[in-house]
Amino acid sequence: MKQIYIKIDGMHCSHCEITIRNTLLEIKNIESVEFDGNIACIKYKGKLDKNKLINAILAKDYITKEEYINEDIRNLKNNIELKEFLIITFFILIIIWLINKLFGFNVFNAIPAIDSNITYGMLFITGLLTSIHCISMCGAINLMATINVSSKRNLKNPILYNTGRVLSYTIIGGIVGLIGSVFSISNTISGSIILIAALIMFLMSLNMLGVIKLKRIKFCNFKRGKHSAFVIGLLNGFMPCGPLQAMQVYALSTGSFINGALSMFLFGMGTVPLMLGTGLILNLVKGKGKIIINKIASVLILLLSLVMLNRALLTFNIDIFSSFNNYESFTASKIENGIQVVEFDLSYDNYQDIILQKGIPVKMIIHVDKKYLTGCNKEIIINEFNIKQELKEGDNIIEFTPKEKATITYTCSMNMIKNTIKVIDNKDYFKGSE
Repeated sequence: MKQIYIKIDGMHCSHCEITIRNTLLEIKNIESVEFDGNIACIKYKGKLDKNKLINAILAKDYITKEEYINEDIRNLKNNIELKEFLIITFFILIIIWLINKLFGFNVFNAIPAIDSNITYGMLFITGLLTSIHCISMCGAINLMATINVSSKRNLKNPILYNTGRVLSYTIIGGIVGLIGSVFSISNTISGSIILIAALIMFLMSLNMLGVIKLKRIKFCNFKRGKHSAFVIGLLNGFMPCGPLQAMQVYALSTGSFINGALSMFLFGMGTVPLMLGTGLILNLVKGKGKIIINKIASVLILLLSLVMLNRALLTFNIDIFSSFNNYESFTASKIENGIQVVEFDLSYDNYQDIILQKGIPVKMIIHVDKKYLTGCNKEIIINEFNIKQELKEGDNIIEFTPKEKATITYTCSMNMIKNTIKVIDNKDYFKGSE
């Protein structure tokens, strides 16, 4: 029995392995096909036509070539090139920076305020407006579901994925609405769920990039692949996503299975046009274009897993980026009648970094203009002082007393916006102090 190795670009899941294995086993003299990442180990008898191997793989919209075939696996690399990774990451970060500069805010946090006064029509509009966020947070999963799960050239996968996604939203909305106010998820449990999801996404991205090999962990293991996109859509409803969390809170407030399900259904339908359109367009990409998109999706999942990891850690007052803080840009409080007062205007995607003195009561005054109030920034969480306060139009006052020197992170309810409170014991630092 002879054996040969062939590297195949465009693979990332067990269905890819099944597709390629079944295709290659149809070639004469091939006895078995096993995989080590995106490298296939082919055992065969007699002679083997390498051109047939290449053509069979290319016919399934995966990429290989003659130099990808070798008798020694050590001569083949099965992971993304560092240069490719750096280039893709650079362009993703540049695009995010440009969007921020052009729009003046982080469009990924563009979540309209959702409260008890919102109409069903506005729930649909909310979904439509927040679909930009869906593309950014779930776009990589959308790509995986609509392009990679099947090698057939059809448009069923984008439709199946979005059908599963909306159905999942609806069912979850109904369940949450039925539960009503009887049960609520604590901030610690929510943070733990996000942390687990972030770690899974991180491992999945490294597996897709070929950096690690997770042979026993199958992220897309469906027997025939016919309903894979639908199942991924169903699972998408359990993603710890900002807009979903805001909508689930709204569904919870309805106290009704029907109203909770209807509100999540309308929201989900609002996200469909952009998500479905993206999936339909990308599903038409073939060959090298699909491989490039696969790599971009892998890097996106990696970056988003790191963002989600930071969100989870913020729940436990751990900020992995705190060392980059420039305290000179912080706003210092002013001491008035024995109380240190700090006030600022609410912006679209930011609160304010502030410096306080320990041992003196604090009055934090936040001026809120309705046009800057969103579903993301409308609730402030300061775990250190057990503060969870909803912001409303006008002046909002938050009071507490910092007793010890500390660096405290405070966030929105979804941990998508975060700022820092620096507590010091040097009274002279404060401008306007008595």
